[in-house]
Amino acid sequence: MAKTVAFVVVAAASLLLGFVAKPGGDNFDVEEIVGERLNQFEVDDSKRLKIVKFDQDTGTRREFEMANDNGLWTIPSKQGYPADAAKQMAEAATCLIDRQILGIAATSASEHQELGVIDPSSSNLGSNSEGVGIRVTMTDSNDKELVDMIIGKTVKDAKGQHFVRNTDQDVVYVVELNSDKLSTQFEDWIEDDLLQLNSLDIREVQIKDYSAALQPALVGGRIQMQVSWDRRAEIVLDYDNSDSKWTARSLREFNTQQQEFVERKLADDEELNEEALTGLRNGLDELLIVDVERKPKGLSADLKAGGDFLNNNEAINSLVERGFAPLQLGEDTDVNILSSEGEVICTLDDGVEYVLRFGNLKMDGESSADASPAEGDESEKASHAGIDRYLFLMARLNEGMIKEPELDELPELPEDTPGEPASAGGSDGENKAENDVKSETSSEDESKAEESTGDSTEDVTENPSKDNTAEEEEKEESDELKSLIAARKTIENENQRRLAEYQDKIEASKERVQQLNDRFGDWYYVISDDVYKKIHLSLDNVIRKKEKEEGEKGTPSETKTDTGLPGLPSLPVESSKVETKAETKEKSEVKTEVKTEVKTEVKTEAEAEVETKVEAET
Repeated sequence: MAKTVAFVVVAAASLLLGFVAKPGGDNFDVEEIVGERLNQFEVDDSKRLKIVKFDQDTGTRREFEMANDNGLWTIPSKQGYPADAAKQMAEAATCLIDRQILGIAATSASEHQELGVIDPSSSNLGSNSEGVGIRVTMTDSNDKELVDMIIGKTVKDAKGQHFVRNTDQDVVYVVELNSDKLSTQFEDWIEDDLLQLNSLDIREVQIKDYSAALQPALVGGRIQMQVSWDRRAEIVLDYDNSDSKWTARSLREFNTQQQEFVERKLADDEELNEEALTGLRNGLDELLIVDVERKPKGLSADLKAGGDFLNNNEAINSLVERGFAPLQLGEDTDVNILSSEGEVICTLDDGVEYVLRFGNLKMDGESSADASPAEGDESEKASHAGIDRYLFLMARLNEGMIKEPELDELPELPEDTPGEPASAGGSDGENKAENDVKSETSSEDESKAEESTGDSTEDVTENPSKDNTAEEEEKEESDELKSLIAARKTIENENQRRLAEYQDKIEASKERVQQLNDRFGDWYYVISDDVYKKIHLSLDNVIRKKEKEEGEKGTPSETKTDTGLPGLPSLPVESSKVETKAETKEKSEVKTEVKTEVKTEVKTEAEAEVETKVEAET
């Protein structure tokens, strides 16, 4: 009894204390709060962001999280995928920092549902729950809480204003903020342009149209997994950017009877489907990331792995579930990854080559459809909703696509020039030739000096014109050789410059390939299946029938003419008897040409006969 009384007294005291401490609705001084500021911190202080939303249709909670790990923004909710989030994070923080309280909307939890500020993290929510808001949490590098707020509905007739409350409080404020910056869409926080290419740089596209799958087969009394192929076509297309035109380098169709690819020629009434090929080019340019998943360890960026990879059942199951099968072609070869729905290889003018391997469909939609936005928030209602497909992606270098420089030929030195000329600048033979020219010139000067100071009795004036002519010829030859050597040096320097530019292009492309593979290496990508259909074309998509030109609606045998008599039907007339004005004109021109040729031949024979007689008489 004593204990019971003690408990009752304590409970009563607690109730009294709570009643006294609780602010009364009538006595609540709104003026003391209105005008104050919420969430006062610096933009750079935020190092982690978490957004929680509730999907009323499925009755489930969706979470999106960003974290700064040693200066690199990643997405923990996407297995640490790198985020291009510096700008987005700053915008998200800015929309929450230093929010002025414009008014008090409610002081009781009973009004939370009406204002849309119910906590989406609550365990009591179900498919019938309404009035659930968006919970946003921000912390600094020490996990100190900067923001923990629930954003509710928009204020009626007040653009940009929302009902909000701190998660641990019942009081609902009215503040102005832009909730568009608090997107939970994965693609809003990453570089979603997967290939990052310019469609004008595309030079070649290869399409390998096939389907493949691993199937169990009885081999030697044992069940083994073998590849089941459905080969259809291999297509190689070239794109000329100067006239925006596609050409088919190779169209090969798989012959199931011969079990080999055979060349497919375009018929006279067939042509390339420019519309489909334009869609292919635009699809590569607009290939966007819908979702990502980390692929198993042991696979490199070029989709190869060591032989021990085949013993990793978990990794193999990860591949097979997504439409990729490990395949070892020989005992000593690496394991290659075979894709279930073909490949596309896109080559750019700088030699960078993308290899796209397509896998299974992904139809659950969970990857890209995040929680529904708060009521009244229209910013995210157009989320991705459709059928997606897995993609394995890698990059490699095709040096043959980089045009080698055209080097100018060096002018040859005279045969009697000492030393062997070389094809590069600074050649020993060329330098020696130049030195010999200088030495020869110096010797000539010394000889002249000796002659001028020699025997005074020698008749130096004997035949002066001959001496002057020889000296001038030697001087001209020396000047010509000097000019030739200078021209060779100029050409060699230009050739070296062109070679250096060529090597710089190759190195830049190698670096680009490495950057792309560092980005692609660890991930399965998920893309829209609609984009896949634009990129992975079949032979029937690439080829189409030519459109008939005006006037080609029927064949000549089907041509009809009117009898010209009233009351009589049109009668069929043989095509050979019906001529158009154009055909009549054409025949007339042919006859004229034939007559002219005959006259010319006759005239020529007559002239020849006359000439023969004249020669005979002469």
